[in-house]
Amino acid sequence: WPQSGLSSSRLVGLLAIASVVLLVVRLEPPNLAIASARVRHACRKDTLNFKFSSGKKRDPVFEVRFGMDPETFEYSIKPVPLAWFHDESFGRFLQQFVWDVPLELGLVASMAHGGGQFSTSAKTWLQGTLLVDDIASRLNHPELSTWITDYPNCDDRSFRATRRRFDAYRKIIAQYWSGAFHPAAIGVLRVENALLDTGFAPAASPPSGLVHPSHGPTGDARAVFQNNFAFARALRQAAQAVHPGYWQAQHPDEDGYRSDQIMRYSEGNLNRLRIAGELHVKSGKVLDLDEVPEFDAPIDLSMLYDEASWENRGQMSRTSAEDFVEAVLLDTHHGQWLMENPRVQVKDALAQDAILMDAEQTLAKLAPSTLERLKEQARAENLDASRQRIKSDFVEPETLFWAAWHAIPAGQKAEIAREAISGFVERVTRAASKDPRGKWSDAMEPHRHRVQPILWDALLADPSSLDKHADLKREAHQWQANRKYYVAKRPIWSPTGAEAPWAAATRP
Repeated sequence: WPQSGLSSSRLVGLLAIASVVLLVVRLEPPNLAIASARVRHACRKDTLNFKFSSGKKRDPVFEVRFGMDPETFEYSIKPVPLAWFHDESFGRFLQQFVWDVPLELGLVASMAHGGGQFSTSAKTWLQGTLLVDDIASRLNHPELSTWITDYPNCDDRSFRATRRRFDAYRKIIAQYWSGAFHPAAIGVLRVENALLDTGFAPAASPPSGLVHPSHGPTGDARAVFQNNFAFARALRQAAQAVHPGYWQAQHPDEDGYRSDQIMRYSEGNLNRLRIAGELHVKSGKVLDLDEVPEFDAPIDLSMLYDEASWENRGQMSRTSAEDFVEAVLLDTHHGQWLMENPRVQVKDALAQDAILMDAEQTLAKLAPSTLERLKEQARAENLDASRQRIKSDFVEPETLFWAAWHAIPAGQKAEIAREAISGFVERVTRAASKDPRGKWSDAMEPHRHRVQPILWDALLADPSSLDKHADLKREAHQWQANRKYYVAKRPIWSPTGAEAPWAAATRP
């Protein structure tokens, strides 16, 4: 790091895995043995990309890319075959090179200065009804991006953060199951549609029978893929772009806040779902130029560019390689469970809605003076963020989230905690049923620390809420008995001493 001009003591460090693309293919891991001193020496020479291989010409090359975001050292590792995450030797490699080296240099994993997002291959997620079911599942479990794998923030905003946003997702999911994206309803998609980003809108009156009530799109493999591709491309504008993070900051001169970029600030992001010949979502570079298909050719799976993906942005930092690997496998194993249990029904009402899409109504009822103050502050903030273009007292949902949590009574807090923790335990249990490793006799053990401690405090303040939930009661006992251990596995908020956003909501 010396050549950067910044000493490690002055850097606000966050160890982040920015993007891991999982390709479900069978590859033998290359020999990754290399001295950590060599990696540190390479860093001092400002070598930002590290390539590992067995030394054999035909073996795959594994690349670790290094870069910097504001306040953050960022590692990008892609692509990674899913089988590698099942191999403990790969986890040890990640620990030695991606975690231990920065930690030795004084960096820390924290929540406030970045995230541990990862992406999974679109070639997998566009099979069957997996994508739409994953989205529906996340709509039903907002705790994932707020209380469990992340905290409420505008960089990866919950699908259920506002009423308009939730309604948009619910509507497009209903359109999917009506057959509105099937090629028999909207026409066969061609390369032209992708390159010009047009023709993905749902049919107003699709013929019946195009999507089976449980099995999904009818027809051959191309028809299924085209149905799911059209749905995913339409979803970006129809739902993902509704109240994403930083929405007020849209401007063509801002690289991160262009109109085609702003929608990525969501707990799930489909901006990288592209085919060969389209432009890279950030750089504008032509993707896979040597593989660009004919303009009028029907789109099929083989045309997806190498890194076409479904990004899980609702992920905070990870304190170890094992912590990160288990987070990735929780997501992919749950996806495998969804493939065998399709047609997730969206829940119209949850206890958590009181601090999410209905938070403003909660405050209007329980703390009107707080809401009035927040609206006044929001008007000034919206003007500033939008270059004086947006005159609105719209309060950011994350601000409303903590204000509403502070306002609701203890019994309601306990009910939200019960719902959130139960939902997470259910997800872990389902994912564990698809885990081939047999590593954990207690499926919750690698994930128990992910639950925000505030939830346990709320739940244990009302012990009667546990009486009818044996699994939850057992989890509560585990947490109480080992609280210090689980808290130590969580990343700190910030090395700067800044106050976490939930601190005010937890003070007496």
